[in-house]
Amino acid sequence: MTLVNVLCYNRKAMVAESILKNARIIQSFRRSIGFEVVEDGTLVLRVPYGVSRQELERVVAKKEKWITGAQARVRREREEHPTLRLEEGEQFLLFGKPCTLRLRAGKGFALEEGESLLVMGREETRESLARFLISLLRDVIRSQVERYAAQLQLPLPVVKCSRARKRWGYCNWKGEIGFSWPLVFCPREVIAYVVVHELCHIRNMSHNKAFWKSVAQVLPDYRERENWLKAHRKVMSTL
Repeated sequence: MTLVNVLCYNRKAMVAESILKNARIIQSFRRSIGFEVVEDGTLVLRVPYGVSRQELERVVAKKEKWITGAQARVRREREEHPTLRLEEGEQFLLFGKPCTLRLRAGKGFALEEGESLLVMGREETRESLARFLISLLRDVIRSQVERYAAQLQLPLPVVKCSRARKRWGYCNWKGEIGFSWPLVFCPREVIAYVVVHELCHIRNMSHNKAFWKSVAQVLPDYRERENWLKAHRKVMSTL
C-alpha cells in the first residue's frame, strides 16, 4: 500500500469514526444497514444485530458524501425555516390563522380571543406545548373523520396522531389512519383534505385514477388544498 493510499485510508477511518461518534445506532432484526438523517441533523443508523464496529466504519466511510450532504440540507432548512421561539409576542399559524403567544406565570395553556391568542405558563416547555397542540389537532381530526367517513360510507377507523414530519398522513394495510401533528398549523379545510385522502386509501391504497376520483367526489377543490400543503411544507418545522 502506497503512502497516498495509507493517508486516504486513515482519513476515511477518522471521518467514519467521527460520524459514528455522533450517530444514533439502533439494532434490529434486519438484513441491511439503514441510513436516516433526522430533523435535528442527527444520523440514525439501523443495523442488524451482530454487525461489527469495523463493518460500520467501512459502510459509513462509503456513505460519507451522502451523509454530509443530507446533514447540510437539514441545517439549511432549519436556518431558512426557524422553529417557534417560546417568547412573548411570538407569532405562528394555528389552524392556518395568525396566533400570538403570550406568557404568564405558572403552568397551563389557554386559547383566548377565539384562536388568535395562546396563553402559555412560563413553567411549560416546548414538549408540553407540543402535547397541547396535538390535543387540539385530535379534536379537529376526530370530528372530520366522523364526518367524512360517513360521507364515504366507511366504518370509523382507528385514528392516530404521530410526531412524524416526513408525511402529513398515512393509511396502513389494517385500515388504520394516522396524521402528522404539524397539521395543527394548517387551515381546517387543508386538514380535511388530508383526512379524506387517507380515508380513501382504506379502499384503494394506490394513487390511481379511481383513487383521485373518490377524493374529488368529496372535495372537488382538493388540488387547491393539496397545493397549500406543497407551498407551506415549512410549517412541518414550526415547533
